[in-house]
Amino acid sequence: MKAGGLAVGVLASAGCAVSKAATTTTNAPRSAAFGWEVENLNGNGANAYFSVPVGMVLNSVNIDVSAMPFAVNGSGFAEVLCYGGVSRQAVPIFDNSGGHDYISFALSSDFGSVTLVNPNNLNMAYDGKLYQDKFIAVILKTWVPSDGTASATARNVTAYPSLTLNSGDYLAFHMDHSGISVDAEMQVVINYTPL
Repeated sequence: MKAGGLAVGVLASAGCAVSKAATTTTNAPRSAAFGWEVENLNGNGANAYFSVPVGMVLNSVNIDVSAMPFAVNGSGFAEVLCYGGVSRQAVPIFDNSGGHDYISFALSSDFGSVTLVNPNNLNMAYDGKLYQDKFIAVILKTWVPSDGTASATARNVTAYPSLTLNSGDYLAFHMDHSGISVDAEMQVVINYTPL
């Protein structure tokens, strides 16, 4: 009886330890969200960024972006470029030449440069580079009539980057503009798993 009681006691304490370990979920997926708005995008750009204080896997990023005319002085196109990415182990660097304040992400060494084929001499613009860890990009384009009617535009996009982020990395988001001035807003929901 004494030996049997000891065995039951050992099994009971082992069962408690297993039960406790099974309920600890420090690596369960989590989510975080933020939003930002720029009221006077007019041939310029702005950024938002924040640090990553713990290692994690970035499972998904959902962005909802919208733009509407801010001040209409005639008709024309309005265009807003929105993107997000990772700045590894440093605060992002920004390039404000031309006023758009682009984020200077690292170039990818996994690919060659982009080559365009243009046998019809079309007007084209491109930067010819592939950037590492830029995980989402959206462009909003709309025609704005002189009275601004029915010219607001919006998109919702989800990316599944599955990127490993380390403590000391930064997530950075960008919006810039050309054409008729607009008010633009970006809402961001991040799903991640701590390591």
